[in-house]
Amino acid sequence: MNGLTDRLQMIADEIQQGETMADIGTDHGFLPLYLWENGISPSVIMCDVSEPSLAKAKAAAGAYQFGNELDFRAGDGLQILKAGEVDDIVIAGMGGLLIRDILAYDLEKTCSFRKFILQPRNNSGQLRYWLASHNFNVAKNQLVREGKFICEVITVFPPKSAEIAVLEPSETLPEAWEASWELPEDTFEFQPELAKEYAGVKLGIEQKILDGILRSCNVNESDVNIVRKRIDYFTECGLRGVRN
Repeated sequence: MNGLTDRLQMIADEIQQGETMADIGTDHGFLPLYLWENGISPSVIMCDVSEPSLAKAKAAAGAYQFGNELDFRAGDGLQILKAGEVDDIVIAGMGGLLIRDILAYDLEKTCSFRKFILQPRNNSGQLRYWLASHNFNVAKNQLVREGKFICEVITVFPPKSAEIAVLEPSETLPEAWEASWELPEDTFEFQPELAKEYAGVKLGIEQKILDGILRSCNVNESDVNIVRKRIDYFTECGLRGVRN
C-alpha cells in the first residue's frame, strides 16, 4: 500500500516495534495494514461497527484477507476484544465524547491494555478532563495538519486497574471548562508554531461564542466570565507561543 497521511503517520509513530494493536473504527484499515506490512506490529485487529466499512479494510488488504494473517471484526468499541488481547488501542477520527464513552463502558477491560492513541475530532478538552479525572496518564499531546484542519493526537496510558480509575484524582484538577484541557502546555513542546496557530483557531471560536452570549436577551454573567477566561488563555498562547 502507499504511504500514510501525516495524521496517520503520527499515530503510527506512537506504536513501537513489536507491539500488537487494534484499530477501533478502522474504516479502510490503512493504519493497521501499514503497521503489519512494515513489520512494526506482528498482529493487528481491524475493528468497525459497520460491516460495509470493514469491507473496505478487507478490500484494501487484498489477498492477505484470505489467510490467517489479518483479523477483521465487526462490533462496537472495545467489546469485540478480549481483555489484554493487544498492547495498543487506536481510536481515531471520532468525536471526543464518543471516545470517552468507549473507554468508560468497561473500565476493567480498558485498563487491561497497555496504551491508547486517541485522535478526537472534537471535544478534546472534555476527553482530557475525563482521562485525568480517572487517573489516566496523558503522556503526549501532539498536533498535525490534515488539509484545512489541525488534528490532535493524544497518547495515553491507563491506570493499572479499574479500581484506580474510579478513585478520586490524587491532586486537584482544573475545572472542566478551563481552556488548558483543549490546548495543554506540552503541545508547544512538539509543534510550537502549529500550536500557536491552533490557539488562534480556538480564540476565534470563543470570540464567536462570546458575541452570541452578549446578543442574547438574558446574559448569564457566569457564562460570560468563563468564556472571557478561555479567550485570555488562547490569546496568551497565541501571543507568546507558550504559556508559562
